[in-house]
Amino acid sequence: MDDMTDGITFERVTRTDLDDIVGLAQAAWYSPDGLGDLAAGTLDEAGLDGDEREVAARLLATDEVASYLAESTWGMKALLDGQVVGIILTQGTHASAEASAYWEGVGQQAREAAERLFARAHEREERAMEPSEPVYLDEARATDEMRAEAGLANQPRVLLLVVGEAARGHGLGRRLLARARDHFSRHGAERYWLVTDTDCDWPFYEHLGLERLAERTGAVADAPERYFVYGGRA
Repeated sequence: MDDMTDGITFERVTRTDLDDIVGLAQAAWYSPDGLGDLAAGTLDEAGLDGDEREVAARLLATDEVASYLAESTWGMKALLDGQVVGIILTQGTHASAEASAYWEGVGQQAREAAERLFARAHEREERAMEPSEPVYLDEARATDEMRAEAGLANQPRVLLLVVGEAARGHGLGRRLLARARDHFSRHGAERYWLVTDTDCDWPFYEHLGLERLAERTGAVADAPERYFVYGGRA
């Protein structure tokens, strides 16, 4: 664990961190004050009341975080006054089939609970649910296409990087990314890559000097306008 003059410390991610990571993701992507509008259309059109909307946002964030954890092989959390205020998850070393299956199960449970909640709300509103392709499937399609275009099959990847509002202004995103680069380098990687989009703070990566390697247009309702792949040196 590293002690910093601003009170931020760093530790490895464990399974007990799920609620804290989900809280960061929910605030960043599934709340009115978030950086993007990833779930805005889904939540606004579902006919949910205030409490139901909060529950749905939590379930959707849990499903998404679990999908990243299922792929993750290394993670670091940042703490301020004992609270998790930042997270980075990466893929490319120390894969665990058991851990992957565990997180896939967590995500499936959250996804099914969210689907039941939406179904009840639609039934209450006396309207049929109109099926549409989930945004995460559109992101997966775009990621596969961009990864092939950029030739990234054997390079490690940053899966998730989130900094909570309480820790912004400390350069925490840069510091978490530096720890990921050190991790990749220790395992012999020379380069790494990540996916971001126009619903996120994508200029941050250009500010750090990462190179845009590929991009795609979102193709389903409520998807980001554009997806990007950025690459950097470990």
